Amino acid sequence: MRLPSVRFLIGLATVLVVCVVAAVLWVRADRPATSSAAPTVVRCLGGSEKSELMADAAITRILRNKYRLEVDFQPLGSYDQVQLSSDDLKARHLDCLWPASASAQSVFEAQHQRAFPDYRAENLLQSPEVIYAGPRGTESLMKRGLVEQRGNRYYLVDMKSLLLEHVLKKQTWDGIGAAELRGPITVASTDAAKSNSGFVLAQLQLSIIATDDVYQAPNLTQARNALPTMRAVYDAQGLQARSSDSGFREWLTQGGEFKSPLYAGYENQLIQLVARGDVNTASVLRNVRLLYPDPTIYSDHPLLALNTTAARLIEAMKDPEIQTIAWKTYGFRSALQVGANEVADFPDLALAEQIRTTPAPAADVTLALLNCIKDAKTCQ
Repeated sequence: MRLPSVRFLIGLATVLVVCVVAAVLWVRADRPATSSAAPTVVRCLGGSEKSELMADAAITRILRNKYRLEVDFQPLGSYDQVQLSSDDLKARHLDCLWPASASAQSVFEAQHQRAFPDYRAENLLQSPEVIYAGPRGTESLMKRGLVEQRGNRYYLVDMKSLLLEHVLKKQTWDGIGAAELRGPITVASTDAAKSNSGFVLAQLQLSIIATDDVYQAPNLTQARNALPTMRAVYDAQGLQARSSDSGFREWLTQGGEFKSPLYAGYENQLIQLVARGDVNTASVLRNVRLLYPDPTIYSDHPLLALNTTAARLIEAMKDPEIQTIAWKTYGFRSALQVGANEVADFPDLALAEQIRTTPAPAADVTLALLNCIKDAKTCQ
């Protein structure tokens, strides 16, 4: 029997080696991006309302394993973020900002033109501004025609009267028939000078007070004429919480409507507590009413990428699985996927499927309002 030649054996061995290498490379290429290389760290300042979202174990895993990203998320008020100087942002080695407001984005872009050549922004999440109330306050406002019930949902239909005829005229809750509630009628919120949920309320109030058409954002002249009134509304609120997340939890734990009969916040704050089992749902249904201002303002959550590293995070946060977690666990409505947020996912909560909204003011009006809130001398 004739043995194979040495040349044939060498050729056969070469073919086998090539096949093995090709197979290994094919298997690696077919796997998800789970290499042993360390993920890229993205340093981001963002609103406190997204702290738990960005600490979620499932989201952290998806970002790390699928996109090779790790987010160093530090909470800071939306307007504090966007008014940091370009030099300060660079000195902190920040990659992105994530405010809870399209107005905050417009302020950033007005003040940082051409400072970040690779800048890119995209809205990823959203949540409407709502008013939290209790059964007693809601009933009394319904009798005054300020709140309407449509099905099992509640709408604040005359906020102008609430502000001008009730808040500024210092009417009291017992004076309008809410016998168990005490004190003047106000709309409490987080501090509009520090927290976006409070500032979104102020923007909505400004549109209502400054214009005859609430669906039209005020121009700078209209806004300046209304600023003294806005300052009076702000002062009527008294001491306010500094952050959206802690402010809402404090409202719930300290008595709800017995602490503040009306409290402005984000829709997602209540959804999040119920979805995660952080509250007794039956107790919430008995003691909390969700009032949708008609119209309201959406709190957008645009991610402002200062460089190409953070641009990767924008794309990663569009992941359908992340968007689903953001809704079903944290109550953030998707700003990307039409029909992704079924209110039927939360059958125990009276959530509005369609919401009438008004646009937030432009950057110049936003800054004028913010300055007025921070310093009464600028309101004149």
